[in-house]
Amino acid sequence: MSEATGTRVKQLGRRVRVLVADDHPIIRRAVRSVLQAQPHFEVCGEATDGAQAIQEAQKLTPDVIVLNVTMPVLNGFEAAREIKTILPKSAIVILSQDADRRFIEEAKKIGVQAYVAKSKAGEALVKAVEAAVTGEDFFLVE
Repeated sequence: MSEATGTRVKQLGRRVRVLVADDHPIIRRAVRSVLQAQPHFEVCGEATDGAQAIQEAQKLTPDVIVLNVTMPVLNGFEAAREIKTILPKSAIVILSQDADRRFIEEAKKIGVQAYVAKSKAGEALVKAVEAAVTGEDFFLVE
């Protein structure tokens, strides 16, 4: 992400609303904490599985949805497909422990804007969300 991306996010004139979906409460809390530390982000909701992510996305209409790949009920890819149909303007960031290139290709086919390995989330999650909300692609797994 470039400095220009961060500037464009700030120029939106409002806080970017983010929905976080992960089945592990510790990960959800960590993602919430990282994002809410940024003055231009607001975590507007959380979900514990893919089906709940879809329901919350419909209800909250967030700017960005951060989805874990391996969740119960519906996985992150299944949820992303449905969300892209219902809310095509909402950006999606996949956060996964899997750095498999096949997962990245699947994410791109769905129209996901960003994919970040959990091992890189501390340094890259904010950049990924900023890029996604401004229409840029961001893929970091190694």
